[in-house]
Amino acid sequence: MSSKVDIGFDRYLTYSELTDYLRKTAEAYPDLADLESAGKSYEGRDIWALTLTNKKTGCPKKKPALYVDGNIHAGEVTGSMVALYLIDYLVDNYGKDEEVTYLLDTRTFYILPRVNPDGAELYLTTPTQLRSSVRVWPDEEVDDLPGLHREDVDGDGMILQMRVRDDGRGEWKASEKDPRLMIPRRPGERKGPFYRIYPEGYIKDYEGEPIEVQKPRFGLDLNRNFPSNWDTKVPGGGDFAGSEPEARTIIEFIIKHPNIGGIQALHTSGGFYYRNPCQYPEDKMDPQDLKATREIACEGTRISGYPDVKSPNRATLTEWAYEHKGIIAYTTELWNRYARAGIDLIEWQKTTDPEKREAQNAKLLEWNDRELAGKGFKDWTPFEHPQLGPVEIGGWDPKFCAQNPPPFLLKQECHKNALWIMKHAAALPEVHITSLKVEDIDGCVKKVTAVVENFGYLPTCVTNKAKELGACKEDVAELLPGPGVQVLGKARLEAGFLEGYVSGGGRGGPAKSAARFTWMIKVDPEASTKFAVEYKSQRGGTVRKEYPEE
Repeated sequence: MSSKVDIGFDRYLTYSELTDYLRKTAEAYPDLADLESAGKSYEGRDIWALTLTNKKTGCPKKKPALYVDGNIHAGEVTGSMVALYLIDYLVDNYGKDEEVTYLLDTRTFYILPRVNPDGAELYLTTPTQLRSSVRVWPDEEVDDLPGLHREDVDGDGMILQMRVRDDGRGEWKASEKDPRLMIPRRPGERKGPFYRIYPEGYIKDYEGEPIEVQKPRFGLDLNRNFPSNWDTKVPGGGDFAGSEPEARTIIEFIIKHPNIGGIQALHTSGGFYYRNPCQYPEDKMDPQDLKATREIACEGTRISGYPDVKSPNRATLTEWAYEHKGIIAYTTELWNRYARAGIDLIEWQKTTDPEKREAQNAKLLEWNDRELAGKGFKDWTPFEHPQLGPVEIGGWDPKFCAQNPPPFLLKQECHKNALWIMKHAAALPEVHITSLKVEDIDGCVKKVTAVVENFGYLPTCVTNKAKELGACKEDVAELLPGPGVQVLGKARLEAGFLEGYVSGGGRGGPAKSAARFTWMIKVDPEASTKFAVEYKSQRGGTVRKEYPEE
């Protein structure tokens, strides 16, 4: 193997830097890595896909596979960095770390670090904040609409908030706990100062009050553009399911790689795992599929502390993956600044009491001062706005504190989540031919018996949903005769699916994770008994055993 390709995890890489790293990695590790363009983005950038496996132990498409992608949402650039860290960790530790070596010998990783390169590039190289695609949608004339449009008016590289003093109509006031913290004005309160708060920006066709705040021009959400439960009412869902090239690239890639049995979609933020089912109650989901989904997520919780959460979303990649393909899929929401500050995110989301919310937000500022040296929050700073006059601009750094970890905390986030992804890969089905026997029956006629076992946690179909949908082909056992060997009867036997050990235990007893296959063969008297048995499982891998063993 070649020497390690240099990459740092203390900053966020631009598209050209990411591309350069992937190319160098593929060149440095030719026995492990292949790089291809899975498709093109809206602006014509390559959506890179790196395939990782030990090619000497088998074809990538003939091994159980995990699909990993990041950064479908423009600003969620931590996802890209976790995907790159996973690549770096796997190739650097192959041959050194037992688990990494085993995974790359027996499984395939398809890793697409940045599936929305256009949005991420705009996010990383300008002050612009956007949800997903750079295609203006749904109103192409949004820039011409009157009202406040978000822009970096003070030139500090961030689009924050503007507070404007208005003692009569102001809805906000400074907290007595911390003057940086803005809290709601109480009913009937008259002693100011009070403020109105707007996004930082300029006002088109300004004529005084009222000021309408325009919606961002980039309204598309690429992770609401997938076929499952899509309709025109899905916010940001696009013109039709799969209308956007980035979502279509993902769909087509997964369909072209039927060995994919698990999906990890890397997002920010919140520090939890979204999982299926999405649009119906858990008791309507196949019980074993739900058990497997939750138990695999528990492995991630042990590593990262992230809990699993039933997803409320629809038309997402992970919903489509399960509902249409029967794949166990997670949306990992990376980074939780609330937890860093000692605040329970779920409790924060449910808090309605103003005083409790004030205390929580004050705690966030204390964390900022203690751990970030105050750099996560910009103090309110006077600025002469060309339209509004005296304002103050300040607030949380929206990109590298609120949405993504500050760069010096990035590597921690990357490491623990790379380990979680490896745990998911380890749970995939894994078939082995564990026994191959030949018995003499009558002269040249012999009986061949093969035992195939699934060592994996998951069944070879991965889920019962896949079996119900017909989304995964049934396993096949086949005897491949050598010269002078004739198969009496069918050489190719339909094998159904092998259970994984998720199915074992309880009243049902051990899982049905092994199967026995027999063939009758006739061997020419002048030939030797040579043949091979091959077991093909679309999601559990293809294995082959020669007789006699070489």
